[in-house]
Amino acid sequence: MIDPSTGDRVINKVYKREELYSGKYVEDAPDLLIGYNRGYRASWETALGKVPEGLFGDNMKKWSGTHLWDYKLVPGVVLSNRKIKREHPALYDIAPTILKEFGIKKEKSMVGKPIFQEER
Repeated sequence: MIDPSTGDRVINKVYKREELYSGKYVEDAPDLLIGYNRGYRASWETALGKVPEGLFGDNMKKWSGTHLWDYKLVPGVVLSNRKIKREHPALYDIAPTILKEFGIKKEKSMVGKPIFQEER
């Protein structure tokens, strides 16, 4: 899909759920997930179940953040005052990292590992 006013691709990549999720609840995830290109997202209206006029619309509000951009386009910054030691940190590593920082043992069902520890 191309934005006719800019010529830019709107969607960077569409992911199958198995590419992003794993575990016993993967079947509950959406079949496909859209990774929008920088500067694009679903509208505020569609998030509320409305159908806006036209395919594209200008966003006149300042964005404070979005969860809709393709994750490969947005490098993460989490707890950035410490060196991340995990070679390939992932979203599921955040909860075990925070728990570890507060001295709380993680649940056995959690697949992630603290990002400030060397991988074993």
